[in-house]
Amino acid sequence: MARPQTFGAKIAHREKTGTTCSICGQQISYVKHYANVKNTDGNVKYKQKVVGICGCNKKDYLG
Repeated sequence: MARPQTFGAKIAHREKTGTTCSICGQQISYVKHYANVKNTDGNVKYKQKVVGICGCNKKDYLG
């Protein structure tokens, strides 16, 4: 059975390919983004996902 990839291994593999944004032309870097999600009970959970960041959407995720 194969070992599951860590976050660092996934990011290193994605950045090794060197993808660039088609709109702004900057290289895409990947970070983990945590979003708040409210339940019907009023409790808050955190949903995490890996997002690609470039010059176009930098302010959306990093403020």
